Amino acid sequence: MFPDFGYPAAELSAYTFTIDTFIISLKNGRLTHFIPKDIEAFTAWLTNNSVRDIRKDSGIRKT
Repeated sequence: MFPDFGYPAAELSAYTFTIDTFIISLKNGRLTHFIPKDIEAFTAWLTNNSVRDIRKDSGIRKT
């Protein structure tokens, strides 16, 4: 768990970041928003837990 964030990494599917807000897709299909106190630490937590950044990986397979 990341401090002040209400979901464990195992429940997260993907995320994007805009201005100061993370928009996060949950595996159950819902979306949540989060404004962390430390953007770099939250980004590192997402990366370390293999949560997909849709700016880098749309999830669409390329053939």
